[in-house]
Amino acid sequence: MKQFIKLTLILFAAGLLLVACTADAKEVADVAAQIADFDLPPGYTADFSAVVADYSVAAYTPGDGHSHLYLIQSTREADGEALADGLSKLAPGSGGERMTVVENLPVTVRGQHVTAVISEGLNSENIRYRQIMVAFAGKGGPALLALSAPENSWNETLVTDFLASLR
Repeated sequence: MKQFIKLTLILFAAGLLLVACTADAKEVADVAAQIADFDLPPGYTADFSAVVADYSVAAYTPGDGHSHLYLIQSTREADGEALADGLSKLAPGSGGERMTVVENLPVTVRGQHVTAVISEGLNSENIRYRQIMVAFAGKGGPALLALSAPENSWNETLVTDFLASLR
C-alpha cells in the first residue's frame, strides 16, 4: 500500500508541477494513445500531458473545474505489482477522513479482468465527489485510470461506457 501511495503521489506531483508538460490536444492524445486506445467520454477535452522519466500522464476534463480523467502509465513492471497490490488492499469502508471506498467492482479493461475501486468523499473544496480507480496493463506497461466527478454529476453510464471502450 505504501508503494502504491508513493507512486500515485509522484505521478500526480509530476503532472501538477507541469514538468515536461503540455496542454496541446494532439500531444495529450499522443501520450494517451501510448497507454490505451479508447473513446473519450462526451464533453471531455484534453487538459494536459506529461512524460517524466518512466511515467506518462494524459489528463482530460469536461471543463466544469471539478471533474478529471487521468491515464497514467509506467514503463517499469514493478510499478504494476505495486498498483495492483495497493488497489487490492482497498476494501469498502476503508480510506481516510475525506474518502471512503464504497465498492470493489470486477471489470474488464483491455481484455484483462481487473478490479475497479469506487470511492466517495469530499474534495479540497468540501464538495462531495466519487472516484473510480483501475489498475490495468497499458500498451507500454502498468497503467492506472482515475476518473473523478462531483457526486451530483457522477454518470454511471459514462463511466461504464468509458471502461468498456478501453482497448
